[in-house]
Amino acid sequence: MKVKLLVVRHGETHYNTEHRINGQYNSNLTPAGIQESEACGRYLRDIHFDKVLVSDLGRTLQTLQCFGIAGEREVRLRDRNFGPHNGELYASYARAKHEERQRLCNGSGNLERVPSVTSSCVLSYSSPSNLKKKINRHQESRSRDNAYYKEMLSEIEPPGVERYEDLFLRIEDLIQDTVQEMSAELCKEKATVLFVTHCSPVRVCAMVLSSFSSDIFPRDLRKLNIPNNSISEYKITVCDETHSIDRVELIRLASTKHLHV
Repeated sequence: MKVKLLVVRHGETHYNTEHRINGQYNSNLTPAGIQESEACGRYLRDIHFDKVLVSDLGRTLQTLQCFGIAGEREVRLRDRNFGPHNGELYASYARAKHEERQRLCNGSGNLERVPSVTSSCVLSYSSPSNLKKKINRHQESRSRDNAYYKEMLSEIEPPGVERYEDLFLRIEDLIQDTVQEMSAELCKEKATVLFVTHCSPVRVCAMVLSSFSSDIFPRDLRKLNIPNNSISEYKITVCDETHSIDRVELIRLASTKHLHV
């Protein structure tokens, strides 16, 4: 089976224009964001989607409304939870990261240890009993060999911020669940899925799927520019026996060409 996955970032918000972290706070779309989202919707409405999933945060729901497309709310598509730094200027957050690194280095410039504490907001969609099962499942998953995931394990974040590897695990979990559902339940050879989400999840989708692809992805996807209303598209080949991902073809990454047609 082939699954075409389109991953779209929400329209421009007021926080975007103010260089603030949206995180899990909400900021409504600007007039320009609404106009651009409507243009994106005119493109997307020509595509038949078998499944549409949208982050349950306000700016993504507003974007989907501008698209004129119905969808299901999916908490795993939420942006990272920046805890006390949600809504903060990016410059202030960068200072907080630097201060945390200095604290862990004790001013020496060398880390004595890397904290392994999991943020309390991680995988908040799961009950505690399901969380352990999911984490155990991921210990045997492909993520252990993913170069991006390995680099995330040494990332330093201020207290209360969802770590990048935790975001990676919940996005990986969502992609696997979605592919399995499409393969097991739909009695056809092709399916098309739409995710409407945020900047960091768009990047992490690329990180997850890069493990299954021979295509060349940008080296540091965490710094890849993800414009508002951009589309990333993947063609996923699913194993009919296991309903799991076999290989992935990258079609486009953070493209805005559809907005200028």
